[in-house]
Amino acid sequence: MSDAEREALMLRAAELYYYERLTQAAIADRLMCSRWTVGRLLEEARDCGMITISIVHPHARDRSLENRLRDAFGIPDAIVVTCTEEARTARRVVASATSDYLTGLRPRPATLGVSWGRTVAAVAQAMPDRWTSGLEVYQAFGGLIRSDDDDDVVGRSISLIARKGQGVGRLLPAPAFVRDVELAQRLRQEPSIARILRDAADADTILYSPGAIRDDSILVRSGYLKKGVMERLRAKGAVADFFSHFVDSRGVPVIPEVEDRVISIGLEALAGPGRRIMAGYGLDKVLPMRVALAAGFATAVVTDSCTASAILAH
Repeated sequence: MSDAEREALMLRAAELYYYERLTQAAIADRLMCSRWTVGRLLEEARDCGMITISIVHPHARDRSLENRLRDAFGIPDAIVVTCTEEARTARRVVASATSDYLTGLRPRPATLGVSWGRTVAAVAQAMPDRWTSGLEVYQAFGGLIRSDDDDDVVGRSISLIARKGQGVGRLLPAPAFVRDVELAQRLRQEPSIARILRDAADADTILYSPGAIRDDSILVRSGYLKKGVMERLRAKGAVADFFSHFVDSRGVPVIPEVEDRVISIGLEALAGPGRRIMAGYGLDKVLPMRVALAAGFATAVVTDSCTASAILAH
């Protein structure tokens, strides 16, 4: 049999199997060959690219991109879901995948340090009730000063995660930023605040979403920072925000006097030995997520295929 004849036979077997939905036995009768030969023809058709299989579902995962992220950054886990153009849908799909990953961890998390933000709030909403018991959830940096309706969900996300984990939420009774360094030092030394920051940093699992340096950041909307400060941060080379630490492309804080006013766990917690789950999506998160991966700030990343491709291409 010539190559052209075998290719034509592969095509006919593929058409009968996938278009007409015949069994391999029926195809063998039609083509006057054995079932083994039909199976071999279909396998060759897949191997040469004549047959391609796509899974179209919001929760479908791109295993190729997952493998490339793991290989590129040396992380144990990567979850890449199907890209979608609508922002709220993307947030919901990434949040659902993050929830599935987090609640599927073994051993189950006993202590969880979390950032607050819209992505983490969506993860909290996606979590199933009673997925574990006795979970202790720690707020890893200071809270909101004021909020709109959307951000109010953000502020409640820690309590929601704790309730769904049949545990308790440890809220940090302090703002994310204060007006001067001396006040920040005193607050960080306050026993109730110091204890929560220490326990959040030492949690067996940390969940967060990196922030982009944007004028509509939740830190600006909440009143912590003025737009002028964001401009200054960008001028100094800031490309990402991790727990209110503004860092450059190497993961190094850019303005010491801003850094010293932060009430938050330190960046060293993100480079620690525990499980550190980073979730995010969208082009504005590409550079922050790449910085986190390159700096070793995550053991697992959850994102969509568009963001993953851009991270790898950056």
